[in-house]
Amino acid sequence: MSPDRVTLQRTGGIAGFNDTLVVDSDGKATLSSRGKKPFTCTVTPRVMSQLAVAADAASKSRKPTSQDTKKFPTATPDAIHLYLTIDDERIRYQDLEDRDDSYRDVFQLMNDVLASASALRKGQNIVTDGGAACTE
Repeated sequence: MSPDRVTLQRTGGIAGFNDTLVVDSDGKATLSSRGKKPFTCTVTPRVMSQLAVAADAASKSRKPTSQDTKKFPTATPDAIHLYLTIDDERIRYQDLEDRDDSYRDVFQLMNDVLASASALRKGQNIVTDGGAACTE
């Protein structure tokens, strides 16, 4: 069963990222970034299919637990922080272990959609190894 909504939040970094990408089960993706108008695109059927499979596998796997809540998100200056929310379950990328491949797959797919949506918003097109992740 695929989730109704998957959200990727990216914060931090030297550029000061504050991006939120929301992908709904119908393939509609909305990218919101600090200081920019929200941008909407459509995730390709190929990527939506992969995302549904990966998110379903992640929802059935052992949930990663936070390794250090006192230093949340991290003490490293300019670190980039990634948070994934599948329906209502929020996961930090930093908390994944080698055995959490299903969550890594979802993070990777969502990152591809984020890159594609960011490029489309700028009037460019970015193509990953498997092709474009979203279209206008």
